[in-house]
Amino acid sequence: MVLATKANAADPDNGERIAQSRCAACHIVAAPNQRREVADAPPFEDIARKSDFNPDRLVFRLLEPHPKMNFALTRPEANDVAAYMGTLAR
Repeated sequence: MVLATKANAADPDNGERIAQSRCAACHIVAAPNQRREVADAPPFEDIARKSDFNPDRLVFRLLEPHPKMNFALTRPEANDVAAYMGTLAR
C-alpha cells in the first residue's frame, strides 16, 4: 500500500502556473533559455534533481521566509509548487 504525501496530492499544473508567475523573476522555472534576474537562484530543475530532494520537505521551505521573495505562498500553493518541482526530478 502506498500512502499519498501532501505534495503528491497537490496539483503540479497549478504549481507550474504559480512558479511561472511568482518564482520566474529569480529562478529558471521550466525553459532552459529563460532569463533570470538573480544569478545565485538555482533553476528549479537543479533543485529537483538533487539526491536529497523531498517534495514534503520543500513545502516547509517554501513557507519559510525566502531571500528576495516579496510574497508569501499559502500552504496549498506551496504543495502545488513542490508537486510541480517533483515532476522535474525525473
